[in-house]
Amino acid sequence: MTDPKGTGAAPRDAAALATPRVAVIAVTFRADEVILVQRSKEPQKGTWGFPGGSVEPGECLRDAAARELFEETGVRAEIGQPFDVVEVIGFDPHGRHHHYVLVAMLCRHVEGTLRPGDDAADCRWVRVPDGLSRFPGVLADHVTRVAQRAHALCHSNRKENSR
Repeated sequence: MTDPKGTGAAPRDAAALATPRVAVIAVTFRADEVILVQRSKEPQKGTWGFPGGSVEPGECLRDAAARELFEETGVRAEIGQPFDVVEVIGFDPHGRHHHYVLVAMLCRHVEGTLRPGDDAADCRWVRVPDGLSRFPGVLADHVTRVAQRAHALCHSNRKENSR
């Protein structure tokens, strides 16, 4: 284990470092648009990312993605397979350490109108890829890469299904 500043030294108080937590992100598409939510709580308060959160004990990834998506946006989706993993390690503004292993789930919008709920301050549909480059808010580091990968997977699935 190394220190969070990247010097390679072991941290003085390893107990203060968070245990890694498994979480899901529901990368949810409707045609060429993906849902983004603005976080209302730490860590990453104010940044925009995908709906998601911690997997509860005994909960499968698909159920966790469906639950978090609905809690944060009011939307229901068909939950597909995991397609990416993102690791987020850092400190919030209060000095609390967090370490999340985010499993990205590919989702297709089924029903519901967006409305922010739970720990989302706002939510919206954003066109991929052009809407991401012009997005007015601060995007979490992984959003553009994960959204573009999911978009490519959605389009390859559409081509296969139309044959």
